[in-house]
Amino acid sequence: MGRAEQAGPAATVGAIVGRERELQGVREALAAAHAGRPTITLLVGEAGIGKSRLADEAAALARAGGARVLRGEADPSWRRPMELWRGVVRALGVEPAADESLPAQVRRWDHLESLADALSTDAPVLVVLEDLHWADASAIWVLAQLPRTLGDAAVAFVATSRDREPDMPRLDGLRRVSRVMQLDGLDVEGVGRLAAMESGREVGREVDAADLHARTGGNPLFVQELVRSPDGSGVIGEVVASSFERFDDETRRALALAAVAGSGTPLALLAAAASTAAEAFSRRLLPALDAGVLDEVAPSGVRFHHALYADAAEGLADPVPLHERLAAAWETVGGVDAGAASAVHRLRVPGRAEDRAASVERAVSVAAELVARGAPARAAGLLWDAREAVTAGVDRSDLRARVALDLAEVLGSLGDLDQALGLYEEAAELARESADPVVRARAEIGADLWVAAFVPDLARVRRLEDALAALPADERHLRALLLGRLTTVGGADPDAFDRVRVWADEAVAVARSTGDPVLTAQMLVNRMIAATGRPEVDAGVELGEEVVRLAERAGRSDLAVAGHQRGAGFHLNRGDLAAANRSLGRAEVLAAVLPSPAWRQTTLVSRTTLLALSGSRAAAVSAMEQAARVGEGSTEPVVVLGVESMHRVMLFDLYRRPDARAEELYEITSTMLADVPSPVFQVQKGFGGLLFGDEAAVDEVLHRHGPAPELLLRSTTGDHLLRVFGDTVARAGAVAYAAAAYRALLPYAGLLNVGGGHSAGLPVDDVLGRLAALDGDDAAAVRHARDAVALARAMPSPPLLVACLDNLADAVERAGPGSADEDPAALRAEAGAIAPAIGVVRAGRVPDPPRPSGAGRSASMRRDGPLWVVSSPLGEARLTDSNGLGQLARLLAEPNVEVSALELAGRLSTPVTADLGPGLDARAKREFRRRLHQLQTEIDAAEDDGDPVRGERARVERDAVLLELRRAVGLGGRDRPSGSDAEKARINVARSLRRAIAAIGDQAPMLGTHLSDAVRTGGHCIYLPEPGAALAWSVDRSA
Repeated sequence: MGRAEQAGPAATVGAIVGRERELQGVREALAAAHAGRPTITLLVGEAGIGKSRLADEAAALARAGGARVLRGEADPSWRRPMELWRGVVRALGVEPAADESLPAQVRRWDHLESLADALSTDAPVLVVLEDLHWADASAIWVLAQLPRTLGDAAVAFVATSRDREPDMPRLDGLRRVSRVMQLDGLDVEGVGRLAAMESGREVGREVDAADLHARTGGNPLFVQELVRSPDGSGVIGEVVASSFERFDDETRRALALAAVAGSGTPLALLAAAASTAAEAFSRRLLPALDAGVLDEVAPSGVRFHHALYADAAEGLADPVPLHERLAAAWETVGGVDAGAASAVHRLRVPGRAEDRAASVERAVSVAAELVARGAPARAAGLLWDAREAVTAGVDRSDLRARVALDLAEVLGSLGDLDQALGLYEEAAELARESADPVVRARAEIGADLWVAAFVPDLARVRRLEDALAALPADERHLRALLLGRLTTVGGADPDAFDRVRVWADEAVAVARSTGDPVLTAQMLVNRMIAATGRPEVDAGVELGEEVVRLAERAGRSDLAVAGHQRGAGFHLNRGDLAAANRSLGRAEVLAAVLPSPAWRQTTLVSRTTLLALSGSRAAAVSAMEQAARVGEGSTEPVVVLGVESMHRVMLFDLYRRPDARAEELYEITSTMLADVPSPVFQVQKGFGGLLFGDEAAVDEVLHRHGPAPELLLRSTTGDHLLRVFGDTVARAGAVAYAAAAYRALLPYAGLLNVGGGHSAGLPVDDVLGRLAALDGDDAAAVRHARDAVALARAMPSPPLLVACLDNLADAVERAGPGSADEDPAALRAEAGAIAPAIGVVRAGRVPDPPRPSGAGRSASMRRDGPLWVVSSPLGEARLTDSNGLGQLARLLAEPNVEVSALELAGRLSTPVTADLGPGLDARAKREFRRRLHQLQTEIDAAEDDGDPVRGERARVERDAVLLELRRAVGLGGRDRPSGSDAEKARINVARSLRRAIAAIGDQAPMLGTHLSDAVRTGGHCIYLPEPGAALAWSVDRSA
């Protein structure tokens, strides 16, 4: 933070008493931010304890250190979304708008990205945020995420909050990432020093510090007030109240009315409630303004000097008639804002149960108007008051359910998902006693939004079924949502398999009947359950394409990503690696312009699998590790851990290279999920046990599912589970279960059966071949093994091909001479040639005899006039000279040495321009999303109008936009910097190297695969093959 680490007491705005430890903590936080570690310091304590004073001191220190200070505060009378950040956003010139087409949990990432971009650019910065206890949950969430998002930017945050306040947001997540300073009362010495400063006397002379401490509890504000008004009674609550004794009855009544009304109440309305003119009411308050009890009396309202004064003023009169008068005054104004204010006051008037119920119903109605007007945060505040009133004095479960449900929906739309879920569950429990089927359906849908998809919950299923049975037939939207929840929740129960398929189909049909593209797309995504064979896999590809079309029509990029990813998974199941890459590439581009990193994490996970199957283990490991980093903070830790574990197991199985982290994660997840009654976890644990020597886990899964493996198809991703289980049976040599596993898996012959489009293993035919061999059917074993080799070649997937070739050789050898055309030795030789080039260790195979150093693995690259001649054990090529071939020769000449892209591009001798930041900021991403939506709307309209020319023009522009996005993002949707020579060199060198390697691959495919995996591009490039796969290159660049 500039020179903040050197700033001392001289830099403060005046003496601050008794907070030396806290001040030192602030200095340390500012110094940490200056060193590139953004920090949050959270000051917590009761009103008057000195939070704002310490925050002001932090601001003075930051300014003295050369940092810019930005301030924001929450407003209890307004409570708009992100109100806490309004002052900061305005000072930074940030566009505060988020994409309203996206769900709340996605929109909040838009706010986060906008703020992070602006703060990084403006650093060094200190952001002071006051009164978090009045902020909305999204604003708190953004603050908690910022330190991680800012990276090494010199930005610090100081935030203040009271300990306890009605309806305050939960700060648990913020506390975990903050340095929390609990401000307690000053000690006796501190009280004495503060009293002496306030009175102008020396410490200990005419100041009884011990007595003051006993009477005030060390609260600095109370100390100051008692010193100023020494006649205070000594009871803390009366210390501030004593400040009002100097005023006459008329002023005290005016203060009481102003305090009950709140700071946002206009002066004219206060006067109307007091049955007087505004000028006369203002005169009544002048003594309090002169005495410092009030800071402002203006047409916009009355502002107390401190919240404690307002709290004390409320006790100057009976609040009930004041609330009644204020409600009546607001009702004369008219309009939804006035109606909301009136409703709040009516809720605070005790009375008969029927009167309170009427007040609550009116508040619910006004809250709905506020939501329609785009004021959900204010609606939430009103509904919190309604909930308090209905809980305290109305014995009507239907009304209590409606209030809880409406509040849950509003909080969910604001991104406060934790509180929303609790209220949904409360509403669902109350609604079961209600006669209103619509309220019950809405509540049950909400209560099941965030359930575990892999854990059976029969009670939830029954509740959803009961709600569905009671729902009127014309409530089609709710019916589709209920059916969708049943599909997800019921999918974890194998016994509900048949019903789940019926629910899924009906959900799609009902959604289609509504004409709602978003609802239909959501139900189609739910519909993509375990396929029963090749026809359903083919149909899944079409469903994915339909989801994309519907999502683009509705402007929902998040659903379009889901559609592309599901489509990529189905393409991969069919062994079409090229089509899977195309679909995933589109998903990655769209994920890059979505604000939430969760989408980038899921695309990186899918990319890990495609890279692994393509023979690029190192790139797959890199993508997986990046997915884990991106997932931190945006995805549940258990999910991040489980996904990483699944993919490390996949990589270990495909390449057989030692990986201590894979075994560690297997042990962690096995322990963590030991008691979860889900076939998904049971089968994965058994397969991992086979790889890592956990015989008990293998025996358990075999005995549990071996007698009836077909039942696995009734589980989520059951087709994938069945392949994994069949592979476990075959590798374990469990003869007793081989025939049953073979019969269950046979309908999936010809497929890869990838779990959810993510985790891959050997083809189904490879597993079928080994199961057939185990059951004694050698002819079927050879036939299936041959088909598996054909699929691996067609993809092409080198690691799969190595395993399938070896397994085909075993099958042919087992069948005996003359049983097949293939030669086992030739098959193994081919596998042996491929394996070292891609770093595969052939488990259980006799390794090639050791060669003398450099012998047999030497390769050369030399100039021959205008040509480059490349020779290696993996193939040969002759190519015309190009920049890319020259750059490749430079890397091969010095293996394992990084060379900058600038050097490879020949730019070291010229001045280098600076990086201008990410190519796409948050605002640009929103604009790209909007433009893509507009173009899809144009395409649809052109098709409806029969205008192919207009439709094609829109398609060309859409493809151009997608191409531009692809250039602006890296692997998995990572932002790339723009403007610098280094970035231009990175782009050009990567492109020329890819072209050169592709040209080599056209003539020598195996060599092309090796180079694709071993040559890493970026700001620095390197030839870094897997251990054991390296070629000893001799390079001659002389023409």
